[in-house]
Amino acid sequence: METHELKRAAALLADGQAGSVRLGLGAAPGALFSSPLLIHMLRNHPKVGLQLHGGGPELQLAALRARNLDALVLTYRAVSPREDLHIDVLPTMRSGFVCRRGHPLLKQRRGKPLRFDELARYPVVSTMVSDDVARTMVERYGSDASPQRWLHVSSEDIGALIEAVRNTDAIFLGVLAATRALQDSGELAELKVSPTAGLNAQFAFVTLEGRTEAPALQLVRQFCMDLAQAGADQSGA
Repeated sequence: METHELKRAAALLADGQAGSVRLGLGAAPGALFSSPLLIHMLRNHPKVGLQLHGGGPELQLAALRARNLDALVLTYRAVSPREDLHIDVLPTMRSGFVCRRGHPLLKQRRGKPLRFDELARYPVVSTMVSDDVARTMVERYGSDASPQRWLHVSSEDIGALIEAVRNTDAIFLGVLAATRALQDSGELAELKVSPTAGLNAQFAFVTLEGRTEAPALQLVRQFCMDLAQAGADQSGA
């Protein structure tokens, strides 16, 4: 182990549950993880300093390698395996379609599954749609399900997309965990589509190989794992 890592290990051991974590978050993970993580750390580990940083995957990885960040949470497909990276794949989180509680489709179908063409009569908003998602949509629902036909608004700001869905007849396509609190409060509801889209999202917790890990970082890692697992468990909902 390098000398600076030995010194770092000693300092972290002395810190115990204190210390600080500099966490890089991709756009989609930022929308999903940042708010719950902040609340969790402030409630349960108030002595831990937490810095959250945004940016594209390449910039985030460069900052990690420069030791300007301690860890990253990125979309799994955005991370290429490298010898210097330790990649923990988080549990797969289910995606689906969500609308406001008073949406015409909920009244019209009364809980019965929708056809995709019924859903696509309304504006659909989502994050940037990957080639894998586009391919899956076309395989499930036919050529009319190509994103160029149904995607009205795309943005990496999931909060803005959800706010638009709360106030219009637009439909959100994305990770259901991002809408869980508003579904629980009754403001939003998931739309069931037949056949099911079978769409999922997967993220990765990335650190440097061989770098001594702070106890505080272990707390952050475990929370991200648990949150992703909660999103995965909703597959049976």
